[in-house]
Amino acid sequence: MLKDHWKQSLILLVFMFLLHEVLTLTTMGLVILGLGLSSFNIKVHRHIRNFLALGVFASFWITYGKIIDPEVGLNFLTSIIVLKVLEKEDQRDRYMIFFGLILLISAGALFERTLTYVFFYGGSFLILLNDFYSGLGRRLKVKEITLGLAWILPLTFLMFFLVPRSLSPIPFHQGKVGPGEMGYTPDVNISDIDSLVSNPAPVFQVLMDKDLNQHELYWRGNTLSYTDGWNWVQMTQDRDHPEDLLGAKSSAGEILQKFRLYGRSDYFFTLDTPRTISYGRSFYGLGKTGTLNQRNRNWIPRYEVISAPSKPLEEEVTQKHYLQLPWSKQMKMEVSHQFHGKTLNEISNSIRRHFISEKFSYSLNPGRSQSFREFMERKIGLCSHYASAVALILRSKGIPTRLVSGHMGGNYNRFADFYMISQNDAHVWVEAKSEGKWLRLDPTEWIAPDRVRLGGEAFIESVQENSSIGRKFFRSPRFIQDLRMWFGQWDFLFYQWLEEMDYHTQEALLSKFNIKRQWLFSIIPLLMVIFMGLYSWYLKRNVENIHIHPLQELWQLFYVKLEKRGLSLSRTSIEDSSKELELYQGREKDEIKSIWKELTELSFQKSSKSLNEIKKKIRKL
Repeated sequence: MLKDHWKQSLILLVFMFLLHEVLTLTTMGLVILGLGLSSFNIKVHRHIRNFLALGVFASFWITYGKIIDPEVGLNFLTSIIVLKVLEKEDQRDRYMIFFGLILLISAGALFERTLTYVFFYGGSFLILLNDFYSGLGRRLKVKEITLGLAWILPLTFLMFFLVPRSLSPIPFHQGKVGPGEMGYTPDVNISDIDSLVSNPAPVFQVLMDKDLNQHELYWRGNTLSYTDGWNWVQMTQDRDHPEDLLGAKSSAGEILQKFRLYGRSDYFFTLDTPRTISYGRSFYGLGKTGTLNQRNRNWIPRYEVISAPSKPLEEEVTQKHYLQLPWSKQMKMEVSHQFHGKTLNEISNSIRRHFISEKFSYSLNPGRSQSFREFMERKIGLCSHYASAVALILRSKGIPTRLVSGHMGGNYNRFADFYMISQNDAHVWVEAKSEGKWLRLDPTEWIAPDRVRLGGEAFIESVQENSSIGRKFFRSPRFIQDLRMWFGQWDFLFYQWLEEMDYHTQEALLSKFNIKRQWLFSIIPLLMVIFMGLYSWYLKRNVENIHIHPLQELWQLFYVKLEKRGLSLSRTSIEDSSKELELYQGREKDEIKSIWKELTELSFQKSSKSLNEIKKKIRKL
């Protein structure tokens, strides 16, 4: 059997692995340090613990710039638990570690919403509860767990279906983009890009009523029309003022999508080309930009979109900001003369031929290109470099143009028919206006066709495999990938059901049984009173039936006497108790050791002394 501190270390290690996207490197480093010391039962002096605490909390301030934040709170709590594990333990510390770990894994459930975490939570709770009972000198029985669940689960399910659930939960920032990582950003700031590394953090899941190929999966986020001549930022004109609708249904050629966001986003992501967005009972029609901002609204983690991929956005009047270009007249003429044609098709073909003939390349490590001219000389870049360059060339030729930032591609789960889009799928492309219609133009497809054919996640995996023999060798077999995908469907279906049981679903359920919401303000308190009354009666009845063994009563009396003298012996390990007795320097040390030895021998039936004899000795202490 594993010792208690090893079990606690294992729980913390698995917790760190499951929540690695939320925990900082400092927190994870402290966890590993704490586990290493705890495994050898090494306790740390309080001055060192205080120094570690100050350093860790200072790192949170430096990392987040604030201390009131859900992610900071989880890191803070994890660090406190680890520091508590490193203390010299007495009975009170054991209780605090037990309740602290329960609180920690409960808080983690707010961030890690998967069935894997549900199983981890249940297993950890049972392990910790068993240790808690052992510390009290009792044995956790299956019967007690079953009876406890019989009391708790019915009330939990009743409260789940009856208590109003918030339409806008706490907007955690899971899956956020770190410095130098692949990921979506509303603006396109190319001058800061040197190199990017893979970031497989999930961004959103999409359930659609139609299967699409990878090259059709353009997930629109934000449009950008203002440029400083190389970088691009959003303007107020870059988002729609939506039109309220009574309701919307998809028609032939249109696709219905159900989105679930993993973290807060400033924009609603939609499959090109979106017509309507709906959430709860609100329906909105989209216009000339096809984007809708979440910034001034309560965060919406789930919503539905109706898109018409074959129907481009239309706009009769061309706005001036779509031709804005802060270049000198000489540079505009120079670029305009370099590329031939008058129509969008002719100019884009000219640009494409130039990129191919001049051997431009696509790379996640392009180095810095501070300007359009520098990029055209270096001939290497990411999707954002190529999209910006093409948009600027088109504007120099008088073609209204804007950038679209979002995602392109997605990992399809064939078991549950949903797409998972990660930060590696982040992408930027061009929209140019021709004959009153905004047409998509993706220059990345000219330079790196596999990026569009495979999607972002699969493309990055293929690049990594080709550049690393180790990655190729250690790649998971196909059946392992299928097993992960199969398990992923249950995650999706479980949490889809869990999250869809919102306020409006509850309202529909209550209406079905002719129950009014206001009645619940009387029913729920009454149920709670009935539950607490029945449970109190049940506990009282069980306490009255508990008969403590006389030997166990002697041990408890012995421990109470010792604790009054400042000595707290381990109740689970004879070896630890012996060490603690050797370190004790009180005047009754010999007498205490004698009683402890007699109690131990009596417990193993190796003593001829009676319980009354030992009891008299304990009372004389």
